[in-house]
Amino acid sequence: MIKTQLRNLSIRNKLFLSHFLILLITLLIIVISVKINDKRLMIHQMIGQLDKIRTHIGKQAEARQVFLTTDRFTESFYISGSSNSVYNYQQLVKQIDSSLIAINENKIATKPHIAEKLLSITRNIHAQEVFFERMVDSVKQLGIGEQGLMGAFLKHKKELKENRLISEADLNKLDQLSSDYFTKKSQSSAISFDSLARKLIFVYENNQTAEIILDEFRKTFVRIVKLERSIGGADEDGLQNELIKQSKSNDEQIAAALQSINQLYEEDLGRIELIFYGLIGVTLIAGLLLSYLISMEVTRPIIELNKATKEVVATKFKDDINPDFIDEMRMDEIGQLAINFNLAIRKIRRSIKIIQDKSESLQAKNQQLLENEETLKMISAQKDKFLSIISHDMRAPLSSIISFLDYYKDNFKNFSEAEIEFVSSNLNTHVKKVVEMLDGLLMWSRSQTGEIQMNLQPIDLAQIITDTIAILNQSAITKNIRIRPYIHSQLIWADKNMTAFIIRNIISNAIKFTNEGGIIDINTKRNKYNAFVIIKDSGVGMSPDALSKLFQDNVSYSTFGTANEKGIGLGLVLCKDFMNKMNGTIEIESLQGEGTTVNLLFPLVGRGD
Repeated sequence: MIKTQLRNLSIRNKLFLSHFLILLITLLIIVISVKINDKRLMIHQMIGQLDKIRTHIGKQAEARQVFLTTDRFTESFYISGSSNSVYNYQQLVKQIDSSLIAINENKIATKPHIAEKLLSITRNIHAQEVFFERMVDSVKQLGIGEQGLMGAFLKHKKELKENRLISEADLNKLDQLSSDYFTKKSQSSAISFDSLARKLIFVYENNQTAEIILDEFRKTFVRIVKLERSIGGADEDGLQNELIKQSKSNDEQIAAALQSINQLYEEDLGRIELIFYGLIGVTLIAGLLLSYLISMEVTRPIIELNKATKEVVATKFKDDINPDFIDEMRMDEIGQLAINFNLAIRKIRRSIKIIQDKSESLQAKNQQLLENEETLKMISAQKDKFLSIISHDMRAPLSSIISFLDYYKDNFKNFSEAEIEFVSSNLNTHVKKVVEMLDGLLMWSRSQTGEIQMNLQPIDLAQIITDTIAILNQSAITKNIRIRPYIHSQLIWADKNMTAFIIRNIISNAIKFTNEGGIIDINTKRNKYNAFVIIKDSGVGMSPDALSKLFQDNVSYSTFGTANEKGIGLGLVLCKDFMNKMNGTIEIESLQGEGTTVNLLFPLVGRGD
């Protein structure tokens, strides 16, 4: 019954049901993850508060040290009864109490082994506060200068001296013993002072004033010694040493508490990981099982319909969809689709034969027309370019050759040797131009028709450049142009003829567009994968518009050189085509009036690609 109801549900409802169940499981995981994360945050908060307490305890030690080494020796402390270090110490106590309150509000603090350590830390901190207050009071009583016991001690000594109540020798002995104690903290000096003072009291018993002041002098010194013993030092018993012990004890207690919390954190983290991985596993299994059941229920009829459709298509729509695959009683979209598909098949079957026949005939004719059209376009473009170049670019050098020949024919008997050399040189130059143009045309034509066969092999780039410079150097010398090669031998993977053509064309252009007395620099560089040729001239340069037309194979772009040299406008197009075929690149940078730089990149032999 349930299976029938599920089958008759629409696909939309089935998909909604599956997504809802997966969303429900995901929501459960999110809720558990939030609870786990809350616990992790509580642990981190407690660790943070303990770290704060630890920091404050360290600052208390610093404030205590400042008080003992600086503030206690200033009269302002005894006058005001406080100092910045004492105030800072008290503020740190309040901050520690605030942190302890925050820690105790944390649920983690209720765990017995952590609560015990926190209680011990609290007791030690408050005991340390009491010791510090006692030490401050002792320092206040001790005094300095005219303040406290030290002031009273100096006052009594002054009375004994000014009133000459005792002999100067006895007073000097007492003064010497007290000075030894104050400077060296010698206990033997303190004992000797007390013993001598008692003897002198007995000696001066007949002088009541001397006896009284001398007794007060001794009692004040004894109280000073007792107070200094009570305060103590870092390496002797007393309040100062007790405070250091308390600080160390607090630090150890906090370290133990942090260790316990970290251990608890690690244990909880382990449990969390087990719970989380368990939930992921349960979710994965449940999701896979649920997805499998829903997908089977949703996709099985689609697969059956697809199988039946393939059989119908395989028979070229000769049969309807087989009812064995599709339950005719289905009420969902699959059943409706099967009915509509059978209706469509019957209509398609009637038209398919006519469409196939017409399609085959039209495709054959269309293909032939496309091939003819492309061939005609290519032939027409090549014809137009050939005619344009021959009628325009080659007319000038041929006309010059004819003029020189006519002139030579009519006047050769009257020519001097210099004139014959001039005519021969010019004929030679123009014939070379015609040959160069014909070579370029031939190379371009072969490139367009695919007749050029590329032979990639290791070649020495420096040798190609050197040979090319040797060929073109006379043209440079004629225009008083210096070619400065800075080249290094390096093997590149390229076609030798194409590379020579490219280098020759670029250097020839540099000579063509450089004024007399100019310079052409040729540099080679390399990196891990490529070799670079940089050809830079000091010529006339190009405008941005001219630069944009250089590599357009549908435009024959040529200009006269600085000595009215003429080309066919196809050299750079062929250079770019050849560089692309050899997996290289060509880039040109130029500024009008400042010269042109051509950058060529060739792949090195043995590169990593």
